[in-house]
Amino acid sequence: MEKKPKGTVFFYGIPAYGHTLSNLYLAGRLGAAGFRVVYYSAEPFRKVIEETGCEYRPYPIDWKELDLRDGERILKLYRLILQYTWELLPKLLGQAGKERPAAILFESLALWGRAVGELVSVPTFAFYSIAAIDWTWGRSGGRGRSGFLPAGPWQKGLGAYAPGFSAGFLRYGGEFPGAMSYVRRLRRAYGLKKLGLLPVLMNRGDYNLCGYSRMFQPGGGLFGAEYRFLGPLSVHRRTVERNDFSCPEPASGERLIYISLGTIFNENEGLLSEVIRQFGRNFEEGGTLGERSFGKALDAAARGPGKGGKRDLGDGGNAFREGGDSGKQSFRVVLVCEKNRRFPDNFIVRPFVDQSAVLRHADLFITAGGVNSIHEALYFGVPCLLCPQQGEQLLNAERFQRLGFGRILGDTARLRQEALECMELRKNWKEKRRAAMTAVHMGEVLEIMEGLQEKRSGAVRSCKKRR
Repeated sequence: MEKKPKGTVFFYGIPAYGHTLSNLYLAGRLGAAGFRVVYYSAEPFRKVIEETGCEYRPYPIDWKELDLRDGERILKLYRLILQYTWELLPKLLGQAGKERPAAILFESLALWGRAVGELVSVPTFAFYSIAAIDWTWGRSGGRGRSGFLPAGPWQKGLGAYAPGFSAGFLRYGGEFPGAMSYVRRLRRAYGLKKLGLLPVLMNRGDYNLCGYSRMFQPGGGLFGAEYRFLGPLSVHRRTVERNDFSCPEPASGERLIYISLGTIFNENEGLLSEVIRQFGRNFEEGGTLGERSFGKALDAAARGPGKGGKRDLGDGGNAFREGGDSGKQSFRVVLVCEKNRRFPDNFIVRPFVDQSAVLRHADLFITAGGVNSIHEALYFGVPCLLCPQQGEQLLNAERFQRLGFGRILGDTARLRQEALECMELRKNWKEKRRAAMTAVHMGEVLEIMEGLQEKRSGAVRSCKKRR
């Protein structure tokens, strides 16, 4: 006999790869706890949503315009979120009013989730897949502050984002009149408030859930109990696709470098050429791009584990500068790239890989610095050489560098040397901090959800008795 669900939870997601993977574990845990979870998204994510045990439900709109790649498009994103909310609300309100979920979860970017919760009077949970900005002004009340001084948005996340955004966003100033048009419509039709730039792009709920640790949050000590830091949920995710190879164990003395930079290689042929030149082995394409050996550094790596059970690179940097014997293979490279071109024979190139499977073996991860990627690397104990391309990634990279788990690439021409130096970070990083930053805390969320369902069930029983 099939067990009756405790209650229904609506989850309004953002149909984007990184956002979806950061919260699927949360949705799956709620399902495993006995709740019926209805997850709203788009068709490409149906399979992975259903694999968690959640019920997939499609949004009734076209998402082709959605682009989350950089901060310069922030005004366009603002207009789109308002537009999508206007288009979605009639149907979403009808479904929520009919099914009466016990709670609503929504990505912090999903304004329509906040709106549905407010309009049908259902408790709401906002989920932050990137570092939060608390746009409310008031006393801090959080850890690290006595509450004597007010803590505004600048101190609670906003200030950390500012350096990563350029004045280029003004090019999208033409989006502002359209955005204001939707603001007026939403206010007139639904009475919605708090429709400024920050509230729309960082929607708050009755409860606010952050998919990372408090240590990763800029101004984390200022965030009070209304924010719950669950840890990096993506480390327990399922993959949306399956890779078509099994990541091999590196040979003795061989370092496995994993490189995934999203669309960057499609736009920066120079960077890709440097990757091939500095990490490739026995490769020619219109001239030699073959590898110069690391010499003494490779010999040291080949000797196997040094102090503390870790492979010893010796004076890797000096050895690289001096050169050495040629032809010795030093690296195996797993590269995520869609370029149709030839690669060296020590490269494994795919348009998609199972990232967790590769990171289990990797010695270094070269990444743009997405939240999910760097936390998954940290979970598997892999240092990151960071190549941030936009505001959010720059924030993540600077945070990781300060914490000692990675470093920002300074000079592409020195890529190989900086890679060696970055691998050395693992020798000195603080294991307790790493463990704390990758721990997942779901117990309190499940307790809150159970409490809300019990309260709702009690209200229903009371209503029936009065009748």
